[in-house]
Amino acid sequence: MITKQLIDKIEGEASIYFDMEDDIVKSSTISFPHFRGMEKILEGKNALDALVITPRVCGICGHAHLMATVNALEDAYKNAGHEVKLSQKAQTIRELTLVLEMIQNHFKWIYLVIIPELSTFSSKSEQTQLKAAYAASLVSKAIATLAGQWPHSSYMVPGGVTCDPTQIDILQVKNYIDEVIAFLEKETIGIRLETFLNFSSCKEFDDIKSDVATIENVLIENDFHKSGFAYDRFLVFGEHSFSQVSKLIKTRALSVDVKFATVEQAYSPNEKTFALNAVYKGDFYETGPLARTMSTNLLIVKNMHRRYKDSAYTRVMARIFELGSLLEHTKKLTSSIDITQESFIKPRNINEITAEGVGVVEAPRGPLIHKVVLEKGKIIKYEIITPTQWNIGSSTPKKPSPAQKAMKGLSKEKAQFVFRTFDVCSVCTTH
Repeated sequence: MITKQLIDKIEGEASIYFDMEDDIVKSSTISFPHFRGMEKILEGKNALDALVITPRVCGICGHAHLMATVNALEDAYKNAGHEVKLSQKAQTIRELTLVLEMIQNHFKWIYLVIIPELSTFSSKSEQTQLKAAYAASLVSKAIATLAGQWPHSSYMVPGGVTCDPTQIDILQVKNYIDEVIAFLEKETIGIRLETFLNFSSCKEFDDIKSDVATIENVLIENDFHKSGFAYDRFLVFGEHSFSQVSKLIKTRALSVDVKFATVEQAYSPNEKTFALNAVYKGDFYETGPLARTMSTNLLIVKNMHRRYKDSAYTRVMARIFELGSLLEHTKKLTSSIDITQESFIKPRNINEITAEGVGVVEAPRGPLIHKVVLEKGKIIKYEIITPTQWNIGSSTPKKPSPAQKAMKGLSKEKAQFVFRTFDVCSVCTTH
């Protein structure tokens, strides 16, 4: 029997069509029914217009889209024989605001998605919307201090950034980060961040009272450490100070090349979908925090994976540990900014550039790829491949996407929770 389930609170909407047999998910298809057409909007525009348009693809990861655009344009400069110079200051500020955006996303996901969804399975969950608002507002202030606003800033440009922070600005950002870490330690993890990041065993949650400890307990009680398995293979494309580019088959790391990342039509027989599936050499791979923490060998995540593989439990906990790891990393990034360096080094006029460019960034949910074709500075073609297209494609029962595979064999209620463990974004998917 086919049943339809509308999924909301995911920056838009999605529909899951479950094929049920004895109240168990036999298979599923997924549709994203809202067309946005950002790629078509970009065609014919001046290349720099993309710096204003692409951050509006998403209200959650606009910085990631902005950076992917800038990277693509700078790559086009390089391919045209005019490599763009960047100061270390500009590179660090770009990286810092991207990391802060990822932190904000993870907080919202924990408090607006995971904890409320777990209330279906336990009375231990509580109302946590205000916690999400508090943490997110602090991070937004830190981002806006450098980027001018959040969301939808356009402060990254070919050649650097448009901000020129003072020492007071840097101290203010550090203060916001300290406040976020204090909140994390008091409410989210219940212990010092340093102690949390040095966990080596899942058993260390047993004596902690915190939001994360509750999440961990409810996941175990409901056997999410024994369900929600995808392919146990992962992709990380973005080159950053917090990630390691690689393809992983279980724990075995292999080389990877973004040129093999392509899209294909989704299989959605019950409803029209405006999403495409993203594949690597024709196969599905999981992306996002679990992929990144596996690639960087974060000890506690490796331990969880060794015990529970790519279960829903491991996927959820990996994102939480990445949150802590990224917060720790922001302190290093902020302290390394040299305000005496140039923020912007002017490149050639982009109207002289005829070339193709590719920009790759690790967004909250995984690798984000922007491809652009320029002719004398005008956009001839623009293509975007988003993380949700990797994780939540809709394919046939014989070749399910990671999310489709992870939902198979579960009750509808558990399948919906597993679906959300991938951190879905509808608007990015239907760009």
